[in-house]
Amino acid sequence: MPQSPEPLAAPHVLITPRHLAGGGESSLVTDHLRTHGWRDLSQPGRLHAHLESPDGALRLRLEPDPDHPWWTVLGTPAGQAPWHASFDARTPAETILTFAQALTHPDDAPASDPLQTLDEAGWTISHGQRSLHKRHSPDQLATWDLHSNDGATAWVTTCRIHGQTLWHAAFSARTPLPVVTAFATALADSRPLPRRPEAIPPLARTYTASHPATPTPPALPPQPPKPPSPGRTR
Repeated sequence: MPQSPEPLAAPHVLITPRHLAGGGESSLVTDHLRTHGWRDLSQPGRLHAHLESPDGALRLRLEPDPDHPWWTVLGTPAGQAPWHASFDARTPAETILTFAQALTHPDDAPASDPLQTLDEAGWTISHGQRSLHKRHSPDQLATWDLHSNDGATAWVTTCRIHGQTLWHAAFSARTPLPVVTAFATALADSRPLPRRPEAIPPLARTYTASHPATPTPPALPPQPPKPPSPGRTR
């Protein structure tokens, strides 16, 4: 299961760490789902996307709303409790894509739990913290935790700079663990993400490293072998 799309052509730049890269291209997610047979239930003329899986058990909504999460995914599997996940606008689209890929290719989704994935990627536990489930990114700007509220638990990840939330994502307790781990895997991936310079959140610019995304030169077509040099004649 691919983890990141191919880098875009210049004048894009490559940004690390990826949790500071900003939202990116939402079409990465919606195009992937449409390619895998998800029905488009969007209303014409509205700036949103509403997609449904072929079996009707999963729905994704992309609703540009400044006061609510832009992305919501609802799972209603037959004979099981429903679940939901949500992502703010500046959640990197590539991480949501990996989440979506785990839904369309469940056999390829990671088998480990998200905390193991984050631990292996260098996310840490703060000294003296009470929660055994809380992890901090190497730059301390993103956190992952298991929250409990009125008896309901949810995995929650937040990127915050100087007390201001850049983005927030949440997964209800019934969200299949492999798809949660897929998101965590993409989030902790050290590979950079391509962005237009003006699309990088201003709040995050002083904390990111960037370099030009140099397009790969096109491969040259195979050349026919050179004919042998004519022999000398007497």
